Amino acid sequence: MTSSSWLFPLLLIAAAALVAESVRQLRRRWTLVKVEGRSMEPSLKDGGEVLAKRTRRIAVGDVVVVAAPDPALGWAEVRRAKAPWWIKRVAAGPGDPIPDGALPGGGGTVPAGHYYLLSDNPDGEDSRRHGPCPEQMIFGTMVHGF
Repeated sequence: MTSSSWLFPLLLIAAAALVAESVRQLRRRWTLVKVEGRSMEPSLKDGGEVLAKRTRRIAVGDVVVVAAPDPALGWAEVRRAKAPWWIKRVAAGPGDPIPDGALPGGGGTVPAGHYYLLSDNPDGEDSRRHGPCPEQMIFGTMVHGF
């Protein structure tokens, strides 16, 4: 076998590996999440989609994609396997006061490393029921809603 006869298959394998790694890297940084339910209406409609980018730069007012909390325990420190994604708006960040009317009795501040997340629709489930969300449960921020 000559060097030119094995060079083309080798280059083809290398190109395929490069494409596969590029796709893997993109999927780690970006995700497309389907909007399910009415919790983010009127901003996002049921059946729509949200493109989110992984980031740790989270600001009040951002729409974020976050791992859904455990129904009984709220947001845990470790993401549960197969937990669905939720889409919520950041109402307060670490050290910020919890928004008025968000907690029975009111008052308090968001603990360090946590965010207070609210639905745009007051009937949606959010930090009012599950408490502040640990930062590591947040995938990233919405870049575009479809």
